[in-house]
Amino acid sequence: MPHTARLLVRDVITVKGGETVTEAAKIMRENRIGCVIVAEDERPVGIFTERDLLNKIVAAGLDPAKVPVSRFMTANPTTVDASEPLDKVFATLAQGLFRHLPITEHGKLVGIISLTDIAGILREVFLQDQYTQYLVDYLQTGGQAGARK
Repeated sequence: MPHTARLLVRDVITVKGGETVTEAAKIMRENRIGCVIVAEDERPVGIFTERDLLNKIVAAGLDPAKVPVSRFMTANPTTVDASEPLDKVFATLAQGLFRHLPITEHGKLVGIISLTDIAGILREVFLQDQYTQYLVDYLQTGGQAGARK
């Protein structure tokens, strides 16, 4: 199974814990992403998501311009090392019910993988399997692909 490093989003967007929720939300909107990683010294110390914004800030009636992202982030997020195989990444996402998973190398943040990324990978694998089956059928039927149905 392929390793995670090949699939990383290398330009992971980070913020500092002292930035306001408004600043983090603007960064997420500008980059069309569902979360930002809160990092200190290249190490992930938290993750702040759209759900955090809605459930912890907006629904509570708080002013996002006045509160630091560190107050509402999920501290010490689960991470996966870039050398891990994809099946471990899938399992970690599923078991933790995560939508985003920071990827590290030697504890330092190097990327992030999301459920959307995983869906794209699965789609690619599915299409490759279909193409492979088409080729097998084509070769087995003497060049009359689809004739074996």
